[in-house]
Amino acid sequence: MSPLLIVVFALLVVYKLYRFAYDKPPNTPPGLIRIPIGGSYWLFLWRNYKYVHLAMAYYAKKLNSKLYSCYMGDYFVVIANDYTNVKEILSREEFDGRVTGADYIKDRAFKKILGIFFIEGSQWQEQRRFALRHMRDFGFGRRQEKLESEIMDEMSLFIDTLKNGPIYDGEKEIIRGNLALFPDVLYASSANNIWNVMFGHRFDRSEHDISRHLCRSALMFQRANDPSGGALFQRPFLKHFGNMFGYKNHIKSNYAIVDVIKKGLERQKATLSENVDRGFVDNYLKKLNEDDKSPYFTEEQMIILLVDIMFPAFSAIPSVVTHAIKHLMHNPKVMKKVQNEIDSVVGTSRFVTWEDRINLPYTEATIRESMRIETVAPLGVIHKCVKKTTLGGYEIPANTPVVTNLAAMNNDPDMWGDPETFRPERFLKEDGQLSKDLTLPFGFGRRLCAGETYARFNIFGSIALLLQNFNLFFVEGEPSNLEDKVPGLIISPKELWIRLEMR
Repeated sequence: MSPLLIVVFALLVVYKLYRFAYDKPPNTPPGLIRIPIGGSYWLFLWRNYKYVHLAMAYYAKKLNSKLYSCYMGDYFVVIANDYTNVKEILSREEFDGRVTGADYIKDRAFKKILGIFFIEGSQWQEQRRFALRHMRDFGFGRRQEKLESEIMDEMSLFIDTLKNGPIYDGEKEIIRGNLALFPDVLYASSANNIWNVMFGHRFDRSEHDISRHLCRSALMFQRANDPSGGALFQRPFLKHFGNMFGYKNHIKSNYAIVDVIKKGLERQKATLSENVDRGFVDNYLKKLNEDDKSPYFTEEQMIILLVDIMFPAFSAIPSVVTHAIKHLMHNPKVMKKVQNEIDSVVGTSRFVTWEDRINLPYTEATIRESMRIETVAPLGVIHKCVKKTTLGGYEIPANTPVVTNLAAMNNDPDMWGDPETFRPERFLKEDGQLSKDLTLPFGFGRRLCAGETYARFNIFGSIALLLQNFNLFFVEGEPSNLEDKVPGLIISPKELWIRLEMR
């Protein structure tokens, strides 16, 4: 081969590599360099292997653009890191799509496209419409007196157990004298409350091991997955490498929840009555019995729908409460101010209730601040652009996955001034009343979490009751640092023992 041909070949290779690294669809947001096999994902891993959302925020600063693009493997992806673009994505119908066809997503749903999180189009619209209509009667989206009373019963049992000590073996593993293991100690009430919404009954205290099993399985699922999709999204064959990329725990934890749901459905079917609706499941079972139902209504769809609705309550609510408690213990003046407000408004003769929330603005502001500074689902759930459109002055091609970096938005100095400071007052107006919450912890628009009202009720109740009844202290040797947390679909706190002293 002549020297000229070698030079031409080398130049051609360099040109092809350059085009591979820098080419992207025309008029799209500024982009990161593309690296073979993993694309820009290598850059995220290099910058922050554990917390991809932090790496995404870092490159927004490097590019001087809070809206930018990159390749995740072979997928062209757009990432928004600011309030304006995040809210627009969540608000607009063009971005209501989901990534539905990934192997690891279908594998947890009987190898089909099922549930509510990872479906789109007419299937999602029909399931969403049915869920919203029938779950509203059981406390999702609006107040429901019976459910709220039952949640308070469960929380009262929780406080009583902390005060008077454990009875059953499972309780003795997580309560030792005046020490309680968080977030595990929150699992029984968290699982029981959402199970009651779905099935219309609760596990009694002797069955709380089932509740804890559900929550521990849900947390395993959360920790097994990368919120950006990660390696399994880009290269499906990697699922065959056992648990190297979390796939084994992804499947094991998911079907652990499925198995409990199947047993619950057997009981529900055997006692189903046309004249009584005990919970959401009864309504769905009756729908399945209709001759003219849509093909989207199947028992497998119901099971994965229940998994999707319940596993955030199993894992995210206890994580949010534990994050908040840790921040309060790191900021004792704030904790004391919350307790003083509760004492002055409610006192000690009765428990705090949801009705008190409007009169406890500093308590609510503290909860909002903890949810801002610890954005529990940093990337939410990835959206997809269903048709060619524009965003922030740039073109977005159809079928482009779109990432909303909620954590970057909630820690943006341009928006918050001092985002690294735990300061509940930022959520209060000059008159001491609550201002608008811009943190979007439950999303926005048509993909808004249907359980927002329910979740806020449970989070407020858990934190307010704990602070009303106890002073909380770290235990020496426990993971008390605010950085002691575990990545995944949600950022969950490491398990830790906390000392509770009755007030």
